[in-house]
Amino acid sequence: MKIAICDDDAAFLTKLESLIMHTYSDSSKVYVSKFSSGEELLEEFSMSRFDVIILDIEMRELSGLKTAEQIRKTDSCVIIAFLTSHQEFAIEGYEVNAFRYMLKKQPEHIYKKQLQSMFDEYHQSHFTFDVHTSNSVYNVAVCDILYFEIFKRTVVLHTKNGDYQFNGKLSEIEKDERLVNFVKPHKSYYVNLLHIDSVESDAVIMKNNDRIPLSRNFKQEVTEKFASFLVLRC
Repeated sequence: MKIAICDDDAAFLTKLESLIMHTYSDSSKVYVSKFSSGEELLEEFSMSRFDVIILDIEMRELSGLKTAEQIRKTDSCVIIAFLTSHQEFAIEGYEVNAFRYMLKKQPEHIYKKQLQSMFDEYHQSHFTFDVHTSNSVYNVAVCDILYFEIFKRTVVLHTKNGDYQFNGKLSEIEKDERLVNFVKPHKSYYVNLLHIDSVESDAVIMKNNDRIPLSRNFKQEVTEKFASFLVLRC
């Protein structure tokens, strides 16, 4: 994984680099590039150069927000997070598709949770799920999966690009380590948190407007996981 961190505070850059290296499961597979200004980062930036970019919002010359705007003109996929001392800056970040904010004076364990959430999102976006139908084999991007729906031993995989049907069990799907951001709202469904719009009293509402039944037995777990997912992306 290639990570860029950009802040005009050299001491903080060193601290953040250390946190990243200690949080990632295999430090030999993460590469951190440090930049002291938005201008310096943009000089080195090219599409797909980085997987994650962490920007200080309040840099002296080119702000983190302005830097992110330039990055988004050529790269819509890179994960962007902002460093800030002021939580009110969060709303402005939505315009450049950055939903992650890291408060500079927060405890170290919160940094690690937020970093791990970014790493999980990166891995999910690069994993594929093999679907073996009666006639073909498909590689479906995990980030494109909306949810699994199970009828006895038949699984319907709902994705952004269409549905697939194959034989399988929910118990087997739940053990799949690639599905890190999925939750079980009902005995017959397994849902991608990334595509949930809201959680109601008796249903999970997907961003495509599908309604997934929410069983009483799973309601607390679903609500807590969805809330935690949203917090880590703020």
